[in-house]
Amino acid sequence: MPEPAGLQLMEDERQAFALAQESLDDLLIDVVGEDGRLLWANERQNRAVGLPADLIAGLPIDALYTPDSADTVAALLRHAADGGHLPACELTLVGRGGRSLRTLAQPRYVTWHGRTALALTKMDFGAVGLKHQELEDDARLLGAIVRNATEAHWAIVFLEPVDTTQPKAEVIRQVFENQSVWRMCNTPMARLYELPDDMDLNSRDVRLQWPRSAANERFVNQIIDANYEIDDALSIDSRHDGTPVYIRNDVRAEIVDGFLRRLWGNCRDVTDQRQSETDSAERLGSLRRVFDAVPDAVIVLDGDGAVVIRNLAFVAAHGSGETMERRLALKVRKAMATGTTPDRGWRSLSTGGGALRLHWRQVPGTGDSLWNVLVVRPLDASAAKAGKMPADGPVRRRRNGAREAAET
Repeated sequence: MPEPAGLQLMEDERQAFALAQESLDDLLIDVVGEDGRLLWANERQNRAVGLPADLIAGLPIDALYTPDSADTVAALLRHAADGGHLPACELTLVGRGGRSLRTLAQPRYVTWHGRTALALTKMDFGAVGLKHQELEDDARLLGAIVRNATEAHWAIVFLEPVDTTQPKAEVIRQVFENQSVWRMCNTPMARLYELPDDMDLNSRDVRLQWPRSAANERFVNQIIDANYEIDDALSIDSRHDGTPVYIRNDVRAEIVDGFLRRLWGNCRDVTDQRQSETDSAERLGSLRRVFDAVPDAVIVLDGDGAVVIRNLAFVAAHGSGETMERRLALKVRKAMATGTTPDRGWRSLSTGGGALRLHWRQVPGTGDSLWNVLVVRPLDASAAKAGKMPADGPVRRRRNGAREAAET
């Protein structure tokens, strides 16, 4: 026969009360008076801090709490007269042997023996707290590594994550238009942008230093094509005064469920190198235009036999990458390997189609390199008919001005 409803309700309440009592035994509870001294603490907290109940009453809060937590409790006491709801907060007790005991506390104002007091009901973080502590320690270590690094480090956090499942053009648009902020940019990064010492890069708009441009769209395109993991990718950023700075970046990304949340990397300022390359390209272009104006066939090779310049006359006479070019490259490599200085005069050069004249001279190239300037001319018809030009021999001048070739 079922119990009456009233009896069942009473039994439910009794068991619920028993469960509440058991739960309270797992919590750390104390009551603090308006003067900042402990009025009471439960047995669970007394055991945790290693003090008997008869020594707790009257202790100041900084005897049980770390300085930061004691300041938090003191601030709550100062607003006791205001009453109202109090949010949960983190408080750290000083446990046995000075061990920190991190807790999540729910404070509330109560009346204790007719006086206003602050009751603090706390849950030990336990394993969760240890993991949290480990993460905090790792974060501090990582922050110290980044701050003290000599290489520039940066990170961009997308407050509006970028949907990487969209077409590439849309992904690029979101990278530049979705709200984002700098994170963990270190001092070398600020110096790269030449920011004033009192200016924090992490507080500035990302677009001020990394604007949307055709070059930077290509940079993002490279990142996407490399599956968001790329080294030595070029971006063109802006210094504090607006001048462009060329940067080589090693980039990594965090993508969760198809959404790009973070980009980070380290970088190097290559502006001077880039300018040097531009200057060299301009000088090379000028030299090429000069050589193109020369009627003789001219080719310039570096020490490895690679082509630096071939003028229009050379291409017209011998083609590009054909037998003549390979033959001359082989001569250059052999001379460089043996340390042989080429004759500066005219030499004969035999080919499958007959003999030619070759003039070879080494001149300083870019940096510490040597360039080999080779001029190739057809053999003079009268000399060829007289048989005066043996293959690959240096040209000597007779007293009367006539030219002859001798074997070397």
